[in-house]
Amino acid sequence: MKQGTFIPQNWKSQVVGEGTPFPFLVVDNWYNEEEEKKVWKELDFYSSQDRDDTERAETSIVARHKDGTSKSKAFRYYFDTWYNDIGHNKSHINNFIYKFQTPEFHKMLEPCVPYSRSFHVTNRTSSLVSYYEENDHYESHFDSFTWTCLIWYFKEPKQFKGGDFSFPESEYTVKLKHNRMVMFPCCYLHNVSPVKFITPPKETGLGRYTITHFHYCVPSNQGLPPNENK
Repeated sequence: MKQGTFIPQNWKSQVVGEGTPFPFLVVDNWYNEEEEKKVWKELDFYSSQDRDDTERAETSIVARHKDGTSKSKAFRYYFDTWYNDIGHNKSHINNFIYKFQTPEFHKMLEPCVPYSRSFHVTNRTSSLVSYYEENDHYESHFDSFTWTCLIWYFKEPKQFKGGDFSFPESEYTVKLKHNRMVMFPCCYLHNVSPVKFITPPKETGLGRYTITHFHYCVPSNQGLPPNENK
């Protein structure tokens, strides 16, 4: 999408913890109806891949304990790996990053001061999809970028319990909801509780998907600091 282009959305946004040390943004209906269908096609494609050829968080570059064991247990699909040869524009999910570039989104994030100032100067995004099945989880950790965006997807009616998302430092828990986006500074500790299926599924793709976009800034080639009025 052309930068600054805005397609009408049905966003329902809320800044949680405004005025506290840990504000964050929650947006429901993150993808519009047409986008949502395209995202499902992409997620179904990922989960249809041979499990033996699918990367696991336990063997990926993820947050780890001091003994070297992974804090996460989930399937991982890294966009830089999947689309290196054919280009990121082949991914619907990647194409929909345009939403973060719009003035409408920047306005929603603005109350998350002072952290929102750092988002305005980000100029790069790294993306991946995590897929959680039975007992998959992510223990408390922080991310090494600037802003973290999480978009949750699951088939309805929901076939599992757990998979809840929490910020342990502020004791906020965000209810898991399909097509809900949560945006927060990467320095916040956050975690995902284990997924427990109500009935063992007979097919793949009935667990918990998280689409993750990490936003960060790479200085210009001239070594100049980013434009604070961007």
